[in-house]
Amino acid sequence: PADSSKLYQTSSSSRLVLRAQLSHDSVPPFIHTVAPIAAPIVDNMPLSTIDVLPPELFIQIFTYCVSNDALAPLNLRAVSTTWKDTVDNSPAVWQLISLDSDARSPLCSRHQAEFWVNRSQPLPVDVEISAHDLDLFLPLISPLLPSIDRWRTFSLTGRREEYVNMEDLDLPPDSLKRLHVFLHDHDFDDLDEEVMSPPKITFTRTYPMWPEPFTMNIWLSKLPCPLLLAPLRFTHVTISEGPAVGIQTHPQPVLEFLTACPELEFFCFYGWPHDDQPPPEHLPVVHLPNLRTLRLKSTCSARALLSSLNTPRLRNLYLAHLNVDFMLQQAEHREAGDSDDDARDYSQSPWSDHATGMGLRKLINQCNPPIRILEMDFSDMRTKDFRYVFDRLKDLEEFRIVASDMSDKVIALFKPVFSVDGTTLIRLPRLRHLELYNCPRLTGDAVVNSLEPRVVYTDARNTDGKFMEVAVVGCEGFTLWHEHLLSESLGKRLRTHD
Repeated sequence: PADSSKLYQTSSSSRLVLRAQLSHDSVPPFIHTVAPIAAPIVDNMPLSTIDVLPPELFIQIFTYCVSNDALAPLNLRAVSTTWKDTVDNSPAVWQLISLDSDARSPLCSRHQAEFWVNRSQPLPVDVEISAHDLDLFLPLISPLLPSIDRWRTFSLTGRREEYVNMEDLDLPPDSLKRLHVFLHDHDFDDLDEEVMSPPKITFTRTYPMWPEPFTMNIWLSKLPCPLLLAPLRFTHVTISEGPAVGIQTHPQPVLEFLTACPELEFFCFYGWPHDDQPPPEHLPVVHLPNLRTLRLKSTCSARALLSSLNTPRLRNLYLAHLNVDFMLQQAEHREAGDSDDDARDYSQSPWSDHATGMGLRKLINQCNPPIRILEMDFSDMRTKDFRYVFDRLKDLEEFRIVASDMSDKVIALFKPVFSVDGTTLIRLPRLRHLELYNCPRLTGDAVVNSLEPRVVYTDARNTDGKFMEVAVVGCEGFTLWHEHLLSESLGKRLRTHD
């Protein structure tokens, strides 16, 4: 058509002459199929207005206008009360949702998206996102995610291009519970293409046996402000920092981002050890009432993150590759426990030991989470921190530690403490699985002297803390003789090999 806007322009009285608007040069092809019906009306009423058209024809015309201008519904509904009523009650007119990061602010785009989603119900929609700034991609798409079961197509243009026929995915809202955020330097996009990096795909299937069959993947250079986001209904969120030549992030934007995820049950942060500036003294405390599992790996922000989470239902805590051999920059304020460890045990990573221990202290003190599983892989604490943690994790059932510099003073904490008044103190009273891997500073004598009396005590009383398995693997000080001694009480529950 020469100018589709002629179909909805009006005179000062908001009326149009039908014959002038239905010329063959100004209408889409499908209009000619209804022209024979309209012709007698036009011939008999040369000055009749467009108001005599049936609503069905209005809707067809309006839908055609939308195909050329995604914002046409706003212009059409501004013409007259009749047109407004027709547009507002015609979901087909609102089926194209087109958002542009350059055209409007994120908040304006959010209002637009929510308006279109509501007006188009219950019909399927076509989602078009134009994002030359990919950091705005999540703010643009977030208000549309609750209605993803209605998406017919999804297209992304701008900095990255992608087209998906959503009907092929069969993706109801309750199946999209996982979000993976890749902190990515967009300046390296060309390099990614040269080295044949995997294609960037927004919606991918997970493993067949997982309860959440789909994951949403996004690539950002920085985490968006939560004020720009509609509430995110993901239960599993993973944030991965780029490599050493890529993107660095800091605790504050991570914590702020988590406030946009009120239903979070699983959070994983994969970083790389950079420590370019200390965290702010006052970080927001994020309340995550449903968080069950927390994983931190390869980050120097463990203290800041652990200290700023309120997770009253946390059951599983996995700390991996937090040890570093350089001094960490810390905030100037000091808290209870920041003093030097009286044990003065040797460590190859004293600064990260301090940070990890203080983070765990703050987490426990803040919400006393019912942690059942604690795993520390190349992650350590000071002896005083182990004592603090073991004294308070009353619900811990599994403790696994790998490549620790922990000394005999730490393993001695597992030994029952018999008092003169006849009472007995058992730290970690519900512990059933203990695994020690590659702990070079532990001696076999200390392991036997600590664990053997605990086994005898808990077995005799058949308590919840009766060991089901003890693994001592790759610990140089634990010899065949020590294995023999401990086997006398543990029997087949002792494992010394993978």
